[in-house]
Amino acid sequence: MLLTLTFLDLSSNNLVGAIPYQLSKLPVIVVLDFRYNHLTNPDPTKFTLPSTLKRLSLPNNSLSGTFPQFILNRTNVRMRSLDLSNNTFSGPLPDSLSEMVPRLRYLNMSFNGFSGSIPSSFSGLQKLKTLDLRNNNLTGGIPEDLGMIYGLQTLLLYNNPLGGSIPTSLGQLQFLEVLNIYNASLVSTLPPELGNLTSLRRMILHANGFSGPIPSSLSRLQKLEILDLSNNNLTGGIPEELGNLTSLQIMYLSQNQLFGRLPPSFAKMQELFLFDVQGNSMSGTIPSELFTNSTELAIFDVGDNLLTGSIPMEMGYMPNVEYMELSENLFTGMMPSNIGNTTYLYYLGMSNNHLIGMMSSNIGNAINLHHLDISTNHLEGELPATISYLMNLVFLSLSGNKFTGIIPNVPGESKFVFCHLTHLQLLDVSNNQLFGDFPRCLWKLKELRSLDLSGNAFSGEVPTSTNSSSSLRSLHLSKNNFTGSFPPVLQNFKSLIILDLGNNKICGTLPPWIGKSNPLLRILGLRSNMFYGSIPWQLSQLSHLQLLVLAENKFVGTIPESFINFSLMRQTSVMQPVQILITDYLHPTDFENGRMDLIWKGREYTFEGRDAFVTGIDLSGNSLMGEIPSELTKLSGIQLLNLSRNYLSGGIPKDIGNLKLLESLDLSWNKLSGHIPLSMSNLMFLNNVNLSNNLLSGEIPTSSQLQTLNDPSIYCNNEGLCGPPLSIVCTNNSSIATHVDGAKEHHQDLWLYYSVIAGVVFGFWVWFGALFGCKIWRFAFISCIDALHQQFMQKVKST
Repeated sequence: MLLTLTFLDLSSNNLVGAIPYQLSKLPVIVVLDFRYNHLTNPDPTKFTLPSTLKRLSLPNNSLSGTFPQFILNRTNVRMRSLDLSNNTFSGPLPDSLSEMVPRLRYLNMSFNGFSGSIPSSFSGLQKLKTLDLRNNNLTGGIPEDLGMIYGLQTLLLYNNPLGGSIPTSLGQLQFLEVLNIYNASLVSTLPPELGNLTSLRRMILHANGFSGPIPSSLSRLQKLEILDLSNNNLTGGIPEELGNLTSLQIMYLSQNQLFGRLPPSFAKMQELFLFDVQGNSMSGTIPSELFTNSTELAIFDVGDNLLTGSIPMEMGYMPNVEYMELSENLFTGMMPSNIGNTTYLYYLGMSNNHLIGMMSSNIGNAINLHHLDISTNHLEGELPATISYLMNLVFLSLSGNKFTGIIPNVPGESKFVFCHLTHLQLLDVSNNQLFGDFPRCLWKLKELRSLDLSGNAFSGEVPTSTNSSSSLRSLHLSKNNFTGSFPPVLQNFKSLIILDLGNNKICGTLPPWIGKSNPLLRILGLRSNMFYGSIPWQLSQLSHLQLLVLAENKFVGTIPESFINFSLMRQTSVMQPVQILITDYLHPTDFENGRMDLIWKGREYTFEGRDAFVTGIDLSGNSLMGEIPSELTKLSGIQLLNLSRNYLSGGIPKDIGNLKLLESLDLSWNKLSGHIPLSMSNLMFLNNVNLSNNLLSGEIPTSSQLQTLNDPSIYCNNEGLCGPPLSIVCTNNSSIATHVDGAKEHHQDLWLYYSVIAGVVFGFWVWFGALFGCKIWRFAFISCIDALHQQFMQKVKST
């Protein structure tokens, strides 16, 4: 027996089994440290805590059940530290803990499954300096009595569904340094008493439901280094007094409902490293003093506000800035000409503003840039060749401006500037006025995942390359003047998810290899080109396809029945948006690039971002013939079906009601005939339909959903249709379309039976009418009967 052992540390081993009960017999043990093992509960009938024990450390083991009874079996006045974190304990916290270990200074029960409320009796732990209950299932609010633990320095209650408000009594904790209660379902307002916590260094209260203003009393927290009130419902302006927090290093106020101006007093925060008010309604200009005085400022995010004026030139003098987000505001003027002086800058976002003028050529000096987004502004002129100096760029978006000319070459070389950016994963120059040939060297960018040249005036054929990129996921070339055939280079892109070649002058047939060469395709757009021939059945090999747009071409033949193999279109679960993952070790992004232009509900609409999960088929404006395959009605997950302006014949498939998620249906300008199936009444999401200019007949079905579609034009130019919303009243001679298809067939059988019976009756009366109306025929008939009677009697006699 180790009679003199005082310190036993077996941490970070692979110990298994129960904690040995023999440890109870160590007479002078002070520390037991078994963290990071796989130990289980000791035998409660044999194991008790030695009375000499001051520190028990059992985190990251396999302990389970309710709070350990061996701690509550006897009073231990010497215990100073108890750590049970990262186990699987459950049930309530013990109300008697303060009686059993009254002199505890450190208590950690985080990352377990404890439930119920925090006992008010914890206020009896008057020596406690750290209380860590984070990541449990605790409810019932924060006890008012916690404010009586006057020596408390660290209070961690985050990631619990506590609810309730912050008690004003917490303002009595004069020694509190860390207050962290984020994601705890707290509501009400922030109590001004928090300004009494003059020792506080960290206040982290984000992701709750706080409302009302930010208390100006927080300005008294002179030692505060981190203030995080983000993701709440705070209103009002940012108090000017907060500029007195001269020790503040991190300020998160994002995703609230704050308004007003950015306080110029913040320039006094010379230690400020991070400032984030993104996602509010802040207005006015950015105080230039903030950029000149806050020399430590590295992360500055004011995106998604209502800020106006020009971007201060002083931004180019910030020596340590790394992250600058100014997007989605109302900024005007030009890009700061000295923006490239920020040599540590790796992220610059200025998108969705009203910037004018040319792109600063000085940008090439910001050689550490990884992310540059100046899209959706009013920038113009030619692109500066100095872009080629940004060798570390991963994300480059210049879309939605007025840039003109050809893509410039690298200074002194014959290579296009973009092709010099070998780390590019996303390149978007869409919706500008660029022209010239497709830069062949783009295929050599091995890390390129998303390429968007759409909405420009590029021309010529899409070039081939022996060094094609195998990582390309998204390719948008629509709305240009590209010619030639379907690009053979696409045969090499095995990882392609989105392909949009719409609105060009590409011609020829659709190659059958697309079904095997691009097996991951989810979106295929070929609208408004000059493709001809039949639609290859091999398209049905694209089992992941969710959106097929072949409209406005010259396709002929029939609609392939094999479209039933589009398995993703058969799913009725919610479709996830198409995401192209842009991996940057400094700024990882799930870039949603599933944009597609569609004729949606009769209007041209661009699906993009989180809306880009629409499913459907658009074959409109071709020369397709034959009947609509009944197999299409098994694609129960589609939201769009547009087969208009073709030469389709036959009837509308009777099981069209199986398309439960269908929102938009356009079968207009065909030669469809017969009744409108009653099953259309099952389309509860249908809010746009066009069946006009066909040969349909019968009564228009009615249902709660179809009755909302009361525009007569959606049924016009079908001479046989009747009933609301048309003004044509159905008569008795009209075929009643409201019967189910089975009843309709039954009626057709009845008409056949009635016709046969009517023929028999008519023949009977014609025969007997002639017999009784003509004397010669009647005499001959009677004579024949007599002769037959005589022959019959003779046979009877002979037998």
